[in-house]
Amino acid sequence: MTVTDAPSPATAPAGIDSSGVDPVTFEVIRHKLTAIVEQQSTVLKAVSGSPLVTEANDCNTGIYLPDGEIASLGPHIVFHAGSMELVVRHIIEDCGEDPGINEGDSFITNDPYKGALHMPDVTMLEPVFFRGERIAWVGACAHMLDVGGMTPSSYSPSATEVYQEGLRLPPTKLVDGGRLRSDVWNLILNASRLPASLGLGLKAMIAANHHGKQGIIRLAERYGPDTLASVMTTMLDLSEQRVRERIRTLPDGTFRARSYLDHDGHENRLYNVEVELTKRDDTLVFDYSKSSPQAPGFINCTEAGLRGGVLATVLPALCHDIPWNSGALRAVRAVAEEGLVVNAKHPAPCGSATLGGAWMVEATAGAALSQLVSSSDELRSEAMAVTSGSCACLHMVGVDQFGEPFGGALTEMMMGGGGATAGNRGVDFAGPHNSLMYRVTNVESDEAVYPFLFLGRFAQPDSGGAGRQRGGLTGGSVWTPYDTDAIHGVLSAHGVESPTSQGIHGGMPGACNHFQVVRGSDIAAKLPGGVTGLEGLDTLEGERITLPAKPGFISVFAGDVVGWTWNGGGGWGDPLDADPGEVTREVELGLVSPESAARHYGVVVRDGQPDEAASAALRAEVRATRTAWPVERPGTAAGLSAEPVAHLGEHLVVHDSATGPVTACDCGQVLAPAAGNWKTGAAHAELTAGDLGPGITLHEDLRAHAYACPGCGAMLCVEIRRSTEQPLHDAVFAFTTEGRDA
Repeated sequence: MTVTDAPSPATAPAGIDSSGVDPVTFEVIRHKLTAIVEQQSTVLKAVSGSPLVTEANDCNTGIYLPDGEIASLGPHIVFHAGSMELVVRHIIEDCGEDPGINEGDSFITNDPYKGALHMPDVTMLEPVFFRGERIAWVGACAHMLDVGGMTPSSYSPSATEVYQEGLRLPPTKLVDGGRLRSDVWNLILNASRLPASLGLGLKAMIAANHHGKQGIIRLAERYGPDTLASVMTTMLDLSEQRVRERIRTLPDGTFRARSYLDHDGHENRLYNVEVELTKRDDTLVFDYSKSSPQAPGFINCTEAGLRGGVLATVLPALCHDIPWNSGALRAVRAVAEEGLVVNAKHPAPCGSATLGGAWMVEATAGAALSQLVSSSDELRSEAMAVTSGSCACLHMVGVDQFGEPFGGALTEMMMGGGGATAGNRGVDFAGPHNSLMYRVTNVESDEAVYPFLFLGRFAQPDSGGAGRQRGGLTGGSVWTPYDTDAIHGVLSAHGVESPTSQGIHGGMPGACNHFQVVRGSDIAAKLPGGVTGLEGLDTLEGERITLPAKPGFISVFAGDVVGWTWNGGGGWGDPLDADPGEVTREVELGLVSPESAARHYGVVVRDGQPDEAASAALRAEVRATRTAWPVERPGTAAGLSAEPVAHLGEHLVVHDSATGPVTACDCGQVLAPAAGNWKTGAAHAELTAGDLGPGITLHEDLRAHAYACPGCGAMLCVEIRRSTEQPLHDAVFAFTTEGRDA
């Protein structure tokens, strides 16, 4: 069973018109549509020669209604839930009259201002006609290794406008009545440094769509176009109804999250990505209006990235057992005016949109939604700290070990840690939610096609954010060019000096990205002994260089050694609440260091066992230190209700009192009126990067703030913000505001 093939009612509930289609027929057609989408994906990967598609599943497929609404969505890159629907609508608007949309046509685009996420994500769509009537669309999209532009890979950190980033195709008819337009084909391939790879990728999408079209036509022939149309529209209505029912079970309120993009490709400046999630009745509105203005560099995303980032959060969290289609998205809106880093205005560059603006939309949407979902007994298990808060991408070019030009990208950078949940630690090497079926190429496969040698791929200890449940560990690798003079490439990342894998409810953030190069090393002499782990670089002779988030075009020469690690997952809850026995087990496994066990978890490990007395004393000392932190405005209340009326987090609760609703710790310590920001009544201290975790680096403009209960010392929240910003009012229930602005 795939994520798009989740259980659903066999019959339409009251209020949903199934137009007389019997339940068995409905389910057969619904499952067949899901199977067609999966078969499209199989065809796409069988024909494509790009490892990003064949190995990493950096692609997607789908079936769409005549107006572009999603009938069935592939489970690969979930960002495309926001992009493909927009692409169909732009094709209809731009090509409907001239050159027309006819049987046997196929349309291509990679324009981020026409629905694509960024220009390397090429999209191909084909209308499906039956007896002269357009009854659906089939589509495929895949990341291409190079579509032109000023830098190999079409990631151009120095770009200042979209025109510099490659061949930008508006919706264009590539296949006309079943015949490939060779003039358009040659135009596209002529712009690429890797025309053979690009051409094979385009043929793969044409083949995938042809397969999907034939499957839909067979369904129409067997059941009739009216029955097929009825089932597809009913599928959307059913998903919408179930999503709205689920949202309705959550409390109304406003929930906020904020994070930062570091470095825009030109300067190491910070860009806010900030969301205010408003839940009312059966709708969710994610408002990003407080985000920073668009950047002069390539980190911006357009509307497609904004929608995709929000939906990549909502679908896994709220629709884990609901079929994924446009109906599931009708109850969700993403809002941001044009001209922001999350909804850029033409001609802003957006080559790194998927790894920049859209990725951070997903991270912040997830943080805000998890605040909301944490308050639900039924859905609390779906809340989590941020998973893989950023992505580091290295595109490489040069001459390979066979003397031929090559180009490609490593897939291992997606081995980031998963966010922790209330009941479980984060999954190690989980990869991001926006790429549910992403796979990492094994080292032998990479070495077979790229001119380098892996010296090690490893788990990075202490990289998961500390918490009652720790965040998932990230991976890392060390490699060197092999049988070539040099490898050139573009490194693009964020989350290098901004801890983007945020913890939740007092949990610490996961580790940042780190990149090191040892120039002119003595690796040849030491190769027989091996180099294990990033710390192994310290054993090498040579010049050590730490790379920034976006160093631009880089070169690694024979004899150089590269080591890199990626984001860990955020932690859940106060680390001092972690089970000492579990922490000790992780120390013994080498996942948590003894130093971190003591500093972050308050667990002293001796001879493979937790020293219970020493650990209890250390934890008591830490809690006493927290209760001594200053409090801005101590909370007061009288006559608290016997039981909380709502939960805000691991320890935070809302009580009724004689003076109205108040936010308190579950120990009974009142913090503030529930309509206000509870942080004013919490004990507060500024933390160092080392206090957060050994893999954390803080940008010079960022500060880390801890908020604890002044009564019991429980850690309630860790917030990272600019030195000039006020504490974020991260959650407030509508029933506590009594008509006041939340």
